[in-house]
Amino acid sequence: MAINGFGRVLVGPAPGGRPGRAARVNIPNDGRSFKSELVIKGLDAGSHRFSFANYLPDDWQERDLDTIVAQWFSTQDDGAGIKPVVALSIHSNDWQLKVHWMTNGEIQETVIPLGAARPGHWNRWTFDIAWSSAGKTGSIAVTRDGVTVGSHQGANNYHRGEPPHFRVGAYRPNWRPEKGPSKRIGASEAVLFVDDIAITSTTAGARLDVGATAPGAAASPSGSPTMSPGPAPTGSPSTSSSTRADEAPVGGGAAPGALAQEARPDATAPGSTGRIGVVAGAVGGVAALAGGAFGLLWRRNAKAITRSTRRRGASDTLAR
Repeated sequence: MAINGFGRVLVGPAPGGRPGRAARVNIPNDGRSFKSELVIKGLDAGSHRFSFANYLPDDWQERDLDTIVAQWFSTQDDGAGIKPVVALSIHSNDWQLKVHWMTNGEIQETVIPLGAARPGHWNRWTFDIAWSSAGKTGSIAVTRDGVTVGSHQGANNYHRGEPPHFRVGAYRPNWRPEKGPSKRIGASEAVLFVDDIAITSTTAGARLDVGATAPGAAASPSGSPTMSPGPAPTGSPSTSSSTRADEAPVGGGAAPGALAQEARPDATAPGSTGRIGVVAGAVGGVAALAGGAFGLLWRRNAKAITRSTRRRGASDTLAR
């Protein structure tokens, strides 16, 4: 997870009549928080299909600012912080896709409208992305609820640094503290839900190898637990940094106010199980994964999770 300030990513009942559970993402308007995302690194520079579902609550507030709900970010060799190469965001009440690339050292941008947002509705997104290179044209095709809503042909990354990695959740760039309070005035906190995250390599002959498993550990993800549907949450919580009785932090969560460690698939802590978990399975819905497909992954020490769960007295079963 990549979290700033008092943002949270919790697992709780899915809203909108959807059975099972979903990841609930929250960014409070506290003058400090601006990002709550799930992160997967270690992707190659080939072609991939990214799919996920997201949901804006009925009380989603229309604002003249971007809330990025998915982004593909390329870490640069010099560590410079620059714009994501591709970003899906909601601006006012419209979905849009921003694509960035570099020409003669200058960042170029195109904005692709993807249609009106529908609060209170689950959106099923699919992004088929072939990353461009210095000598190869790239492509992006976007579908929402099975209908093609946008596309892009041409350069779609900076052709330097690491291949783009994937982030999903919520990020409000204009809420970064260094940009001042003007964009926060009168704004409500950002709350949205995410489910069924899956990534598939579509490069011919490619093999997605996100981190090595421990000797003897199963590399294939386990099936989704059976979960009873719970009552749908109504609107935003009154205290954004609190955990409700029917919610549990993803992977045990981070202390409020802390910058959560970004999960790196190549970093297996000594004594950890090394097992790869699927967020889509943990938060409801069975992810159909085939070949090089995988869900958003993280590793956790099974014993630590058990102790943490016991301390919280949570009834939820955390995916391990």
